[in-house]
Amino acid sequence: MAASAFRTSSTLLLHFPHPSHRPSLPVPSSSASWRRCQPSVRFMSTRVSAAASSDARTLQEGIAGFYDESSGLWEDIWGDHMHHGFYDLDSDASGADHRAAQIRMIEESLRFAGLSEDPAKQPKRIVDVGCGIGGSSRYLAKKYGAKCQGITLSPVQAGRANVLAQAQGLADRASFQVADALKQPFPDGYFDLVWSMESGEHMPDKAKFVNELVRVAAPGGTIIIVTWCHRDLGPSEESLEPWEKKLLDRICNAYYLPEWCSTADYVKLLQSLSLQDIKAADWSENVAPFWPAVIRSALTWKGFTSLLRSGLKTIKGALVMPLMIEGFKKGVIKFAIITCRKPE
Repeated sequence: MAASAFRTSSTLLLHFPHPSHRPSLPVPSSSASWRRCQPSVRFMSTRVSAAASSDARTLQEGIAGFYDESSGLWEDIWGDHMHHGFYDLDSDASGADHRAAQIRMIEESLRFAGLSEDPAKQPKRIVDVGCGIGGSSRYLAKKYGAKCQGITLSPVQAGRANVLAQAQGLADRASFQVADALKQPFPDGYFDLVWSMESGEHMPDKAKFVNELVRVAAPGGTIIIVTWCHRDLGPSEESLEPWEKKLLDRICNAYYLPEWCSTADYVKLLQSLSLQDIKAADWSENVAPFWPAVIRSALTWKGFTSLLRSGLKTIKGALVMPLMIEGFKKGVIKFAIITCRKPE
């Protein structure tokens, strides 16, 4: 699978490999000798860059294809919002309104980030990075009277999101396009709220991803990242356990995910960019009832027949859902929220 080209790592890759992984190059004794070495160094760098570019394209194509196939099934069963629901701890979720829990996830994220209820301070321009079929964008557009722009790699998702916006009378406030989250087609400092709901896990370069979120945020703007992570490493740990890496690799191969990182990695990235009011929380227990509910829906006649019509990528993703539950239960997978504010 495409995602297998990106092996799961216990640490965030910032394009600075560990010293033990750097190639051993000769240290010339003169500038002339150094110049003789340069062509081979440039050739090596070009080859590595080309390979990375090819891997990135393959991953993007895999992600787009996966969501082109699966989005219709998800909407048919779960509606507009292609993300987890938020539940009270120790509550009986067997009879819960899961669609209401998905709306609550949006509201809890806004509350955690400290978004003001004062109309004068509410966001007026919002970007939804990894927008799915636009559920969050349309909700936020109605809540705040804001203009929302969503981006996704999936042409099917972007098209469907625009159709739904038109049908709901929101075409003038919510628009969607195919675009790369690592190269957003927006000017610097444009959005009051930068929203990423369960898209960060698909980003092969987390540093570039975060830098783009910060770039498009307006001074004083809020950034909200809700994403799957692996657990934070302990002080004496250099990597995840082999069995943990193997579990995450199997999930990566089904869902077109590159390397995982931890919540602490995101926080360090935001700190390195001098962002303010950085906060993070582990919401794993609050979302735990959602995956069993998704599996139960797949076992209904409607879910089963829809799944068969969706295609092999979607079926493979469905078969891996129990691994997500296992990862949550064993503490390998964490469902995290990370928020911050760009300095004014």
